[in-house]
Amino acid sequence: MENSGAFRELVSTLSNRGVPDAYRAALSLLAETHGGAPQQPSQLFLSETYVGSVLEATKAHLVEVLDWVSLSDTARRRGEAMLTPDIAQLLADLVIEGGHSSAIVLQDPLCLVASRLARMGVCVEQYCSDLEVPKLCAAIASMPAWTVVERDVYGYGSQSNQAAGARMDESLPCTSPSTAERDKGVLIAALPLVPGVSGGVHAKQLPYAASEDLRAIMFRYGATIARLIVLVPSSMLYRTGKAAEFRRDLLSSGLVEAVLELPNGTTPLATHQYSVLVLRTTRNPAAEESVFVMNLPERASPATRGRGRRVEVESSCELAAQVIDRRTEGTGNGRLLTYRQIQETGSLLPRMLLGGTCVDAYNTGSLSTLRDLVHIVRPTPLPEGARRPRAAVTTDSIIRALPYIRYVETTEGKEDGSEYGRAHETTADLEARDIVIVVKGTVGAVGLVEQPTNGLVVLPNSCLLLRAKSAAEAKALYLYLKSPTGIERLRLIVTGSTVRNIRIADLGGLAVPSLSNRACELAERALQAINEKTVEIQRLEGERAQLLGNSLEEMSKISD
Repeated sequence: MENSGAFRELVSTLSNRGVPDAYRAALSLLAETHGGAPQQPSQLFLSETYVGSVLEATKAHLVEVLDWVSLSDTARRRGEAMLTPDIAQLLADLVIEGGHSSAIVLQDPLCLVASRLARMGVCVEQYCSDLEVPKLCAAIASMPAWTVVERDVYGYGSQSNQAAGARMDESLPCTSPSTAERDKGVLIAALPLVPGVSGGVHAKQLPYAASEDLRAIMFRYGATIARLIVLVPSSMLYRTGKAAEFRRDLLSSGLVEAVLELPNGTTPLATHQYSVLVLRTTRNPAAEESVFVMNLPERASPATRGRGRRVEVESSCELAAQVIDRRTEGTGNGRLLTYRQIQETGSLLPRMLLGGTCVDAYNTGSLSTLRDLVHIVRPTPLPEGARRPRAAVTTDSIIRALPYIRYVETTEGKEDGSEYGRAHETTADLEARDIVIVVKGTVGAVGLVEQPTNGLVVLPNSCLLLRAKSAAEAKALYLYLKSPTGIERLRLIVTGSTVRNIRIADLGGLAVPSLSNRACELAERALQAINEKTVEIQRLEGERAQLLGNSLEEMSKISD
């Protein structure tokens, strides 16, 4: 960031003199100076020589200046920090390695991508509903190939930063280009196109808004470009409903080239994970109905970044070339997966596709999927007004189970209404060797049922039952889910932005080892020994509590 020093000093000077939105005021001052009609320097008691030197430094290092601006609190409050410098560099690298000579850029209010591409010689058409900052940046850069057009994010409008004679027709950029021109074009966007659609009560709208926007821009710009590189919320890649239908349409159309998941902590929106989706606009027979998937590498951030970011996505020309060429050798964990493998998983999220799910089971005979070994049973809602069962399983009792779950009483009295079912309360009839797993909130906690309940017990609706098809395999499967490998594979299929959860489809596709007779016998002996120790520990804890109670009672008598 040292290259932005002159601009930072100017912003600090303006801020100290009470100028609001100092970074915008600084950009405006420099743009006016570049245009030969400076009006503000004398009003701000700044010499034209000083402003001119700052202009030259800013023009030479515009990318670094805009990177610094994007990390400011002001930019984040204004909703302008949707992109971050590391993500912008990744997108720019993908454009360059893709051999594109022209780019349409949407949703880049601080020009982090546009400025990089323009500096690299790419012809940029930037579309935005708020023309102020992009127009100022393009004026300072003074690059004929960088056009800023004031339109809404869906491409409708008519104002440009270019002089008279520039293309201004309403159909821009949707005229019919030659095949050679189209093959060189790419579109960059961050979805959803309308900022603020996520967060609070609207959080669940995010994946669906993003998929609708992606469909709209493909329809709007598809005839003018060869490739789309878009930032999408990761939830769009695994959610059901309309999002799933849209994913199936993309796959069946043969348009998905690559899916790249950003590391935790680098997301453009604080509460949501994001991924990069690389799409073709026409089917490519050479792709052989496969998709390149990768978890992108991360590196430590040189300092605490926006909203406490301590990591950033690592990008390089080599990594971008690997993605564009869809090469599985080299750095990273990139893999080519067929459409059939992806459809088996029901998700496009790399974490699920690469994290020990049914794709691995599909590729090797040493693994099975969880749904091959168990029936997954949901707890059933307790009818309104029905009496509550007297016993309940709690999340805490599942977490503490070693290995067997202990029950708690539910009914405290007959006059307080506690004997009747509550809203959203669920129950289950547990069988011996059932595995209870928490799939929402404290995800991954598991407990084993020792004896059948012979009736309903209250079971949290955040839990599922795994009922082994072979009773002999239940205990071995329980130990596997408690093992480091099992815990890691469960972690990789956890989704959700506000509440962590595991989808039933992903749980059923979890890759688990084929359980041999020897493994089952070992698990039986191990759990018996563990349970004996657990019972002994509980007895000792009871004796300790009794001793403490007796001693406190004696002390109270002495005090009296």
